[in-house]
Amino acid sequence: MLLTYLLFIFVAFGSKLLLALVTIYLLLPAELRCAECDEETIQLRMGPVGRFCSRLLLGQLQRRWCPRCGWEGLSRPLSGEAGASPMAAPRQARTPDVRP
Repeated sequence: MLLTYLLFIFVAFGSKLLLALVTIYLLLPAELRCAECDEETIQLRMGPVGRFCSRLLLGQLQRRWCPRCGWEGLSRPLSGEAGASPMAAPRQARTPDVRP
């Protein structure tokens, strides 16, 4: 009886809360550029609550700031770049050595 009651509570409330949190996370921008002015943003250090939420999401939440327009908000890191520096130089394509 208790197991049935707990299952009902999870299905009725827990699954909806989980779905809402996943939807909110997916709505966060997943790029390093500002949505307002398209300038490169800088990652900021998060407070205790932000660090706790980031740990819940396995480090997949960042607080970012745009120095050009002052925008500040949360974002997701690009896929596969959770710890990468946003100022890392892009890789250059290797040009083939052409000899006459």
